[in-house]
Amino acid sequence: MPRVGSGRLTQFATAIFESLGTPADIADEVAKSLVSADLSGHPSHGVIRIVGETGYVNFVRNGMVEPAGRPEAIQRDGATAMVDGNWGFGHTAAAFATRLAAELARKHGISMVGVYRSNHMGRLGLWAEMAAEEGIILLMSLGGSGWFGGTPYGGAARALATNPFAAAVPAGERDPMIVDFATMSSAEGKVRLALTTGKRLPEGQILDKDGNPSTDPADLYEGGMLLPFGGHKGSALAILMEALGSCLTGAESTEKISKEGAILIGIDPARFRDRASYDEAATGLFERIEAVPPAPGFEEVMLPGEPERRARARGAAGGVEIAPEIFEALRDIALELDVAPDLLSER
Repeated sequence: MPRVGSGRLTQFATAIFESLGTPADIADEVAKSLVSADLSGHPSHGVIRIVGETGYVNFVRNGMVEPAGRPEAIQRDGATAMVDGNWGFGHTAAAFATRLAAELARKHGISMVGVYRSNHMGRLGLWAEMAAEEGIILLMSLGGSGWFGGTPYGGAARALATNPFAAAVPAGERDPMIVDFATMSSAEGKVRLALTTGKRLPEGQILDKDGNPSTDPADLYEGGMLLPFGGHKGSALAILMEALGSCLTGAESTEKISKEGAILIGIDPARFRDRASYDEAATGLFERIEAVPPAPGFEEVMLPGEPERRARARGAAGGVEIAPEIFEALRDIALELDVAPDLLSER
């Protein structure tokens, strides 16, 4: 498959967004977020998000995304705050809210920040990583959407979004634990990637429009539905994520089709115990997990977030691998928007 250097791919994505009227700093932030997802081994949240019916270019064209929209804190009360995304890119709103949650956590010990009037926030693990770099524990729930493609446990009709959860647990000088997962069996972007590249899905991820199990990704977009992971447990988490991210923030009552909201809870460990002793305890926990002998078929036991760190290390040297179908779609949109396609040249 084609490989493009991460720097050139970031320049390309930035140029695409700028051609749509996005200010340079916002375009750069969104582009870096997408490329980071590709580098982290999650192409479903990478530059594939630029193209297609549910791509960001189309979102700008149909008025869902205001390319120059900037987030702002419209309400601050002690350790809590509400962020209005002003219908801009969700990446920008998420970054703003993460910084604010860290700031308030350092001031009050714990913080809670809500986000509404936002759009797709990309790979939530990126915002967890940002909080961890600040030494802050982060719990993040994302809920609600303009696209409800999931069904609750035992159901056979659409009622839920993918409603992901993310968390960061820093541990002093060592790498933090980064949690990031959809409460459905798959992120929608992973199904779309399978459809685009002509692959089948694992069993247990989707039902077709009649409620029958399917491995054909096309069935999801023809009235099918995603299943929750872990049966009733994942279903319960999906409902909880929407209760927090959407019901609590008011995202479900906003005027546009995107009704995705988020809640970020920041915790400063130093306000609960001596920071050095916390770091020592968290490091001991992580080392105990990593020391567990691997089961047959596994090479080692890794903490959540470690596969993404290793993928980024490989990508920094080898560039970003892009599926041929996505590569061609990116070239086509570049020509359409009069953006130099040579920025997509392979390494």
